[in-house]
Order: sequence, then structure tokens, then C-alpha cells
Amino acid sequence: MLVEKRMKRDPVTLGPEDSFRHAMTLIRQKGIRHLPVVEGGRLVGILTDRDLRQAAPSPATSLEIHELHYLLEKIKIREIMTRKVYTVTPDSPIEEAARLMLQHKIGGLPVLQDGGLVGIITETDILTAFVEVMGIQQNQTRLELVLEDRPGAFLDVCRIIQEQGGDIVSVVTATAAHRGEEKKVLVFRLDGVTVDPLLVHLEAGGHTVLSAIS
Repeated sequence: MLVEKRMKRDPVTLGPEDSFRHAMTLIRQKGIRHLPVVEGGRLVGILTDRDLRQAAPSPATSLEIHELHYLLEKIKIREIMTRKVYTVTPDSPIEEAARLMLQHKIGGLPVLQDGGLVGIITETDILTAFVEVMGIQQNQTRLELVLEDRPGAFLDVCRIIQEQGGDIVSVVTATAAHRGEEKKVLVFRLDGVTVDPLLVHLEAGGHTVLSAIS
């Protein structure tokens, strides 16, 4: 899946000369947490709700309300925005966007095409895509097993599932510790299968089942 399938197009933006107060109003009214900062059609930074919290006056301030509003109007976005911005393109794989967010501990990425801002993708968009790819629904069986290190092991598992009337909705590979060793693990989501007979046939075929939940 590519970023363009999940990104929000035409995101709300700020200019570097906009005020703290204006940004705070946008974040509250729009229910968003990431605001790209654009100047002359070019991305120059990003402002997050965390940036606003860090720059906000202390709750213990002795300022009068009109003084506080004046102060917030004087603080400009260029003074508090994050200038180093990690970005992706519409053609980037969505897993690349997830990797960048995880690596840099950020919650959103502007999407650029030919140097121009065309969208933004956030951790919520990534999570939604993950749920869809996994095909997560209530009436499915989740099967987790060790992929044996031998030729044809994966095809054999699929054959047994099919013979037991199962339909593979999704399959994900991961690495996990099993009996003190790092092993490749398969996580299936299945429709139309009865768990107990399936487990009997898988184990008879030499496959190690870690869990099976209906």
C-alpha cells in the first residue's frame, strides 16, 4: 500500500508569521495535531501540539487574560516550529512512513510531490491501514505458528488450512523467540475453519502452533 492511499489531502497549514494563538485555535477547532508550515509554496517547518505545549506560558502565570492573549498573539510560528521535517512522497510505501515515524518518534509526515505539499499522513492513518491489511474482524480465527526451516513449509501450512475448509484472510510474518532461538513466526487470520481439527492436522504435519484464538 502506498502513502497516497492513506494520506489526508490538502492539509491545514500555517505560515511562519502566523501567531501562536492562531495555531492553537486551528488545532482545537480542527481536531488535528500536526500543522505543516508553508512559505511561498515551500514547506519550511512543522508545528505540533507538543510544540505549542512547550512554548505555552506556565499555568501559574500571573498575567491577566488580556495580557496573555497579547503575548500569544506576539509569539510567531517561526519561533517555535520544528525546522527539520521528515517527509515522504505519495509513491512511498506506507511501511516506510511507519518506519520514519517510529525511528524519529514523530506522529505525522508531510507528503511532498515535486517539492510541493500535497498531503499529510499520521500515525492514526498508519494504524487504520494496518487494521485493514490484517483483515481484522470479530468472527475470524487468529493462528500463530512457527515457520519450520525447511523447503515447502509455508505451502504445506497453506495446504492444510485449505483442506480444513479455511480461507486465509491475511498473513503476516514476524520474528519471535521460541525455545531460546529467534524463529520466523506466521500470523494468519482465517475464515471458515474449525480450530481443533486444524490444530491436529498442523501438528501431525510437524508444525509448531503457538496460539489459536477464535
